[in-house]
Amino acid sequence: MQPPPAGKAASSPAVAVAAPVVAARPGSKSLHIGLLLPLASPQLKEAAQVVKDGFDAAAAANPDSSVQVSVSSLEDDSKVLDGYRQLAAQGASFIVGPLTRQGAANLAQESKLPTLVLNTLDKAPPAGSKVWSLTLAVETEAPQIVRLLRDDGRQQPLLLFNGDGLSQRLRQAFAEFWVPRGAKPLAELDISNPDGDKLNAALASSDAVILALDSKEAAATRALLPPTMPVYASSLVNIQQPPAVMQGVRFVDMPWFLMPDHPETRGIARPTSNLTRATERLYALGVDAYRLAVALAGSKNAALIKLGGATGDLRIGKGWQVQRELPSSVVGNTQ
Repeated sequence: MQPPPAGKAASSPAVAVAAPVVAARPGSKSLHIGLLLPLASPQLKEAAQVVKDGFDAAAAANPDSSVQVSVSSLEDDSKVLDGYRQLAAQGASFIVGPLTRQGAANLAQESKLPTLVLNTLDKAPPAGSKVWSLTLAVETEAPQIVRLLRDDGRQQPLLLFNGDGLSQRLRQAFAEFWVPRGAKPLAELDISNPDGDKLNAALASSDAVILALDSKEAAATRALLPPTMPVYASSLVNIQQPPAVMQGVRFVDMPWFLMPDHPETRGIARPTSNLTRATERLYALGVDAYRLAVALAGSKNAALIKLGGATGDLRIGKGWQVQRELPSSVVGNTQ
């Protein structure tokens, strides 16, 4: 389904269009998924369309299933509950979406149907509800990077960050997951305005560096470090053409990039248009949103689900958060 032209007013608060992906076989028990995405949002429609393309690709790769999909196109977060009600009225038995953090929060507090939201939930869903959160938030990678450091025997890493909001979230996550391992608090240094003397002094007592930075800032900072210093980073550094200075940096990222022949997802079509790594992550999110929705809808115990996904090896944790286990790699080995 193509999103309406930007700026065109919708005739109703949320436009829901039934679109069967696969017709139900006679005598089979069908699943009706309601897909709730900001396809009519001037700001988010392109991102939403990429998620939907991944969702559709996963559905197309599973043609023997009995799944029907209805789509509700949202203009903004204020229309989330209207879209949800329209999908429920159409007979949806499982909801996927919405995509924004605020939209996910709005729906999680109201949904009476099993629901997989596609962003972080900062507040627990109501007790007894069946609401799960599948998110690509980069700060969720911190525990695995900490494990990499531990497995490599690093005892005194130095965390480099700046004032950017994303960097601050990563900083907080690293600090949180480092301390419970029984270690001293993580050494940190603000690299917003690099000071060579302060950096060298901090490096003198460190055996590794963690870059809580985006790809551009990470490259600029890596250039300031000794070439032999072990460096670790998030998936933000895994871009299509990394600069030479980033060679050797250890990172984690989704199997969609690092394990393209993953047996559970290799049959799913890749995007037909050229996407950036950041945008293609949304495509992979759509792929796993479909696959996980089918798994959750068909399971009596969500805690038993283990799904080798495009975005990671997926399982349901003790709460509502879908856990993603990511493979690791080294910049220069997989580009």
